[in-house]
Amino acid sequence: MEVIDPIPVKFDVGELLRSQRVGRLKEKEVAPLIEKCYQLIEPKAVYTFVNVTSIEKDEVHLKSGHVVKSIILADMLENDQTIVPYVVTIGLRLEKQASSEAKSSLLRAWALERMGDYALGKAAAYVRCRVEEKMGSPVSSFGPGTGTGKLFGIEQQEILFQILDPPKSIGVCLTPSYLMVPRKSVSGTFAVTRREYVACQYCPRERCEGRRRPYSGEYYALKCEHKEGS
Repeated sequence: MEVIDPIPVKFDVGELLRSQRVGRLKEKEVAPLIEKCYQLIEPKAVYTFVNVTSIEKDEVHLKSGHVVKSIILADMLENDQTIVPYVVTIGLRLEKQASSEAKSSLLRAWALERMGDYALGKAAAYVRCRVEEKMGSPVSSFGPGTGTGKLFGIEQQEILFQILDPPKSIGVCLTPSYLMVPRKSVSGTFAVTRREYVACQYCPRERCEGRRRPYSGEYYALKCEHKEGS
């Protein structure tokens, strides 16, 4: 088990303005908000390396004794390979400040929220790079509930939390509906795969600002006996 606290996060202002669409703010307003964001975020992560012992239909059995149920993981993983469950967060302080800002300026509150999303993405990317260095290969990221949620159900958050115990290690808790608190947190599993998995490819939702790949149609499993929606 490894905890990174803090994660070094550095903003690329141009990238931030393009990706998070905060350019509607006046230029003189952006710099102070970025500085405030730096002061508020507490980026940290917990992750661990665990081996797959067997795969049965849509169940991935781990050496830790846990069983992760996922069509996409069962289809893309192999026996005896190593996977890396993780949770990353930027803490509670930014979202509390955004709520406070909303009382006087909804635009500033919105911009601060978007900057928080950007910071979380940067923190997650840092952890991914660190894992790739240790694994010696690029990895795919599988997130519970991403896409339509049919390939890797959000209820599998509970298994990741059993493995990692993030309430104790980085202060991230899970609600009864499997949402994380702080809400600016992200979880999932990194794994080396023959081809990169991106959930967006199998998600038909339109007007998604976070889309990374165009929709390529429904996913049909090659190894796993279950198909999406079955």
